[in-house]
Amino acid sequence: MTSHLQPPYNFDEEKVPHSASTSTTYDTSVALYSLNPADTLDPNSLDNPLNWSKTHKWINLSVVAAQAILSPICSTLLAVGAREVTEEFHVTNTNIAALPIALFVLGLGLGPLYLAPLSEMYGRRNVYLISFGIFCLLNVGCAMVKSMAGLIVLRFLTGLAGSAGPSLGGGTIGDMFRREERGGAQAVYGFGPTFGPAIGGLIGGYISQRAGWRWLMWIMAISSGLTTILSVFFLRETYAPYIHARKQGKLSATAKDGFKHTLLRPIRMLLFAPIATTMSLYMAIVYGILYLHLTTIPLLFGPKPSFGLFTYKWTGGNDGLAYLGAGTGCYASIIVCLFTLNRSYCWLCRRYKTEKPEFQMPFMQLGMFIIPIGLFLYGWSANAQLHFIIPLLGACIFAFGVFMTYICVQTYLVDAFQDYSASALAANILLRSIFGAVFSIVGEDLYKHYGYGWGTSILGFISCAALPIPFLFWRYGPVLRAKPFLV
Repeated sequence: MTSHLQPPYNFDEEKVPHSASTSTTYDTSVALYSLNPADTLDPNSLDNPLNWSKTHKWINLSVVAAQAILSPICSTLLAVGAREVTEEFHVTNTNIAALPIALFVLGLGLGPLYLAPLSEMYGRRNVYLISFGIFCLLNVGCAMVKSMAGLIVLRFLTGLAGSAGPSLGGGTIGDMFRREERGGAQAVYGFGPTFGPAIGGLIGGYISQRAGWRWLMWIMAISSGLTTILSVFFLRETYAPYIHARKQGKLSATAKDGFKHTLLRPIRMLLFAPIATTMSLYMAIVYGILYLHLTTIPLLFGPKPSFGLFTYKWTGGNDGLAYLGAGTGCYASIIVCLFTLNRSYCWLCRRYKTEKPEFQMPFMQLGMFIIPIGLFLYGWSANAQLHFIIPLLGACIFAFGVFMTYICVQTYLVDAFQDYSASALAANILLRSIFGAVFSIVGEDLYKHYGYGWGTSILGFISCAALPIPFLFWRYGPVLRAKPFLV
């Protein structure tokens, strides 16, 4: 097979299999339709999303990115407004007060278990439209709910429905962009899942202070409704095997066993594909730390001290400004990723005269190195009660590393699993959302018992222990990808 790179990159691809289609095994008797690369779209066909114009690709990506940013915004929107929620529903238990956020994040993780495989059976576009339309309606329910129990249940269901954008976008990018183009596209798309939670915290305080927490949900309902309408008109199908099966009239071949087999694919990949397992576990830890940081910002910057901890006592909704620390880090990282990831990948292809997913590793290593630096700076400067700009700088550095690592992991999984990239990303999102939900609940208890300094340092030490991962995958990744596993 020849390289997708344009001249002067005239060399053969690596001999070790690098895609799911060549390194995995599957039983075609239980598949909806064959995913054999020989039975898919012509590589030179204009119907193939890889051959679309840049305009069509980026319009599609923009619509998907809009969905991918609204769901994470919704996840933390109630973080700063949680005090108003608990006061209205007379909730005194801090763990229960954290559930509307934690269960939304859990829903974001569980949703891809069925949405990602369904997108490989019935197409990406159908899943995007239906799930985000339901997301809109559930936000209306959250705005009108009459009890805390009802809010918790609706927030969980909203997370399930809203998970399409954050979970399927990586696969959609793999459908449309070639390897040497994916770094920049992933950087733009990744802005939502990483920067979105910070935006939710930033605007949540002001809206809840001035209009009440219910308007947080009304704003999400209105914005998601408009995005759904835009998706109907501008979103195109990108999954090549589905497009081919639709053209050939093979979509009626669905079997019950095939449906079950496809739905369980993310779990099998999480358990039996070492690459998916390791990357998912690390991102779960990092994502959990990110949500812990975002949900405990009111502890450090809120108007009233809790658990005897120091606070900067920002009032009038201004504590939401503290989310700009992490937000600025994400924004700076997207700029760096846009100008470096594709160039780095192409440079390594020229140097080694081959293409392989492991060429995404150098910047992943950099991001992983930066994460604990930011954590230590944030925790100990808060513990020492230094000027507020110092812990915000630590949050900025931490978020910069998180975003860079996130983009590299997303791109690596898409490159490594190809046709099954949506399921691989679903496995990744499942684990990281579970960690995000748990960390959101235990975050206050962590700082209550250990303070800002040692509480954050525990997280920093965990991040340090994971530093060898990129080096190990750089060396052993091709071997692991060559091992067959049942998808």
